[in-house]
Amino acid sequence: MRGLLLNNYYSLQNTIKTSLGIALMLALVPLAVIDNSILNAIIGAQILVFVVSIGASLQADEASKWNRFELTLPIRRRTVIYAKYLSFLLLILMGTAMSLITIGVIYAKGVDTSGWSLSTGFTFGLSLAITTLAIYYPVVLKFGVDKSELMVMVAAGIAVVLRILVWLLLGRFMDGINFNGPETGYASLLLAVLLFAVSYVTAVRIQRNKEF
Repeated sequence: MRGLLLNNYYSLQNTIKTSLGIALMLALVPLAVIDNSILNAIIGAQILVFVVSIGASLQADEASKWNRFELTLPIRRRTVIYAKYLSFLLLILMGTAMSLITIGVIYAKGVDTSGWSLSTGFTFGLSLAITTLAIYYPVVLKFGVDKSELMVMVAAGIAVVLRILVWLLLGRFMDGINFNGPETGYASLLLAVLLFAVSYVTAVRIQRNKEF
């Protein structure tokens, strides 16, 4: 397992460095502009930026033939998929950690955030990132990484559509539901977690039936 995680890290190394750079630059935006909606947008973007470039690492695995070689190792295919999804979660945690730096910058500047809803950016970023990965990876695993960048964008678009559907569905049973409100955010995050679990099971089945 450690070897699989290390290999995933090495293939993601350039992606992580680029994402860290972008996330750090975004963390400095509140030094110049302070606004609730802007802050939440920055938090969401910092989480998502670690996900949208995941295709580059998968293409690197394809080019190096690692995705074929790892299946010859004395490990279960389920373990290979488990390591991938654990790596995805670590990416999301990195994005979340970077967003906490943004919060730290805000508090260090002495801004009064008592009237702000700081959960909006986190729930939006987390739900979008988790749903994107949940949709994207099984599709790539099944059909290959030839158009992985496009598929990431499509998966992210579907994630946004799902949030809209959650908002509309909640609006049928509750009054005053806002698209960026906490109810929509937490419900979307719960749906994302469920999709991630289903995605893992689906990816395991695809990997078991995959032949190279």
